[in-house]
Amino acid sequence: MTTTKKAIATIITCHNRKKKTLNCLASLLNQDNISDVKLDVYLVDDGSSDGTGEAIEEKFPQVNILKGDGTLYWNGGMRFAFFEAMKNDYDYYLWLNDDTYLTDNALKLLLETSINRYEKSNKEVIVTGTIKDIYTGQVNYGGRIQKSKLQPLKFILLDSKAESQPCDTFNGNVVLIPRDVTKEIGNISLEYSRQHSGDIDYGLRAKYAGFESWVAPEIIGECQSNTYKGTIFDKSLSLTDRIKQMKSPKGVPPAREWLVFTKRHGGILWPYYWFRTLIRVAFPFMYLFIRKPQ
Repeated sequence: MTTTKKAIATIITCHNRKKKTLNCLASLLNQDNISDVKLDVYLVDDGSSDGTGEAIEEKFPQVNILKGDGTLYWNGGMRFAFFEAMKNDYDYYLWLNDDTYLTDNALKLLLETSINRYEKSNKEVIVTGTIKDIYTGQVNYGGRIQKSKLQPLKFILLDSKAESQPCDTFNGNVVLIPRDVTKEIGNISLEYSRQHSGDIDYGLRAKYAGFESWVAPEIIGECQSNTYKGTIFDKSLSLTDRIKQMKSPKGVPPAREWLVFTKRHGGILWPYYWFRTLIRVAFPFMYLFIRKPQ
């Protein structure tokens, strides 16, 4: 009896992280126990100037490279690659951050979780993976649950377990999304900032549509945690530079974009969450004095 291969499109975006991107691709394309998988890769090279695209073409010629102009960031780059991949109607779409390195059995665990949950509920689910910090070994990205109804925009990171567990939403480091979900939810939202919130929003939109999200068992990858260096919390920067960072694509989302997110997910408290961010931008002195890194 012949088993039909599962067709999976991996979605990646990158910018000037050649070594990390190459290592990420190597960890993906050398997965164990995926003989029944047809794996394609759609990678957006968002204006890299360090030879990332050329290095990928040389080492991994099977990768579909899409060119960006350097202004896409995570949301825009992932949306671009996702859009191109969905034209070919894959069974699954795998989001993967280019600085995340998968364990050898990561894809197998994601697929097994997806299939097992479908057999139990007869409905497709999104499956994310738990990631640990490459240096500390502590869990830093993965599935998240809402802290409470009174704090709908506060999400608690779940620790890894030996069995799969449900979550409300997820970080976008490694996420397996089946075809049925993409047909209902579509692409990453274009309404948010270029860098933030697209992954959290996608998980919540899927939840509202009746789809569950689950976390695969075990640790399935590692990734260096984001640091405060070069951000609004970097004390070595001048106040002027901090304000610039706050208003940059990687800083606080602009008012209009944050308005969309808070109205969609903040419940009755959405005006508070939106106005609080405007205060942060309007009075950065106060914000930087009061706010401490978590």
